[in-house]
Amino acid sequence: IKLDIGIIQKDSLAMELTETLRSCRDLHEEVSSLIASELAFLRQHRIALIASDIPPLAFEVAAQAKIPSVAITNFAWNWIYRAYLEQYPAFLPLIEEMESFYRKATLAMTLPYACDLSVFPSREAIPWITRTSSRSKQEARAKFALPQSATIVLLTFGGLGLERLPWKRLQRLRDYYFVGTDKKRQREGNVSVLPEMQPEYCDLVRAADVIIAKPGYGIVADIIAHKVPVLYVERDDFPESPYLIQALNDLATAEFLPVHDLLSGNIEPQLARLLSRGRYWPAVALNGAR
Repeated sequence: IKLDIGIIQKDSLAMELTETLRSCRDLHEEVSSLIASELAFLRQHRIALIASDIPPLAFEVAAQAKIPSVAITNFAWNWIYRAYLEQYPAFLPLIEEMESFYRKATLAMTLPYACDLSVFPSREAIPWITRTSSRSKQEARAKFALPQSATIVLLTFGGLGLERLPWKRLQRLRDYYFVGTDKKRQREGNVSVLPEMQPEYCDLVRAADVIIAKPGYGIVADIIAHKVPVLYVERDDFPESPYLIQALNDLATAEFLPVHDLLSGNIEPQLARLLSRGRYWPAVALNGAR
């Protein structure tokens, strides 16, 4: 059952806000039936607590079931959608309903570099939640049949496809071996595209010498945990991005890569500069899961 919409995207770098608004309206029209379905599930399975990241409806369901609920997050959707109110004022009644749900959370466990989470009445800061590969770099490369001696560049854009990347240009950068994940497996020259659903994505992070990423919370945490330098693509249109970019600049060896350079394949100077600079990895607590 779909309990929230998030942001609908055309691809890894482009959002569809009109479609997002339409889908949010459709979902909110189904709130009563969704709550009834979820309450039945809670009763059937004798659920005693809901932990959620971070559909607003979860907290309304918990309140009606008279069980505690815990949000675990670095942002809330009401805050994200408020950034688009000037262009899409029809978001407002949906936002207000979301906020009424979020206020019913028993506790919000807030991750580092969190956005405005004041909608939650009770908040507790926790460290980074992250995965750490148990493999060495050599073992991780062997797992994915990647060359042991190459300078491996992992391309990661939130599991939303790599179609717009200039593969022919990247294949001419013979000093690097590029790895990504997508629906269609591909292996040609110095490019390897693996199935997108990798159960241990952190092993791919371990295999890499450098990452090119659109910052999302999961990959930022992985970068910090595995100490892999990163070229990040900034997204001015998504309000969470400045917080994650600040985290990368504070806690990682990171540099900015303009989107037009990425899409044109003009990335070799930035890769060379990043790999030649001194490493910067301050100590960071990574035990948020515990």
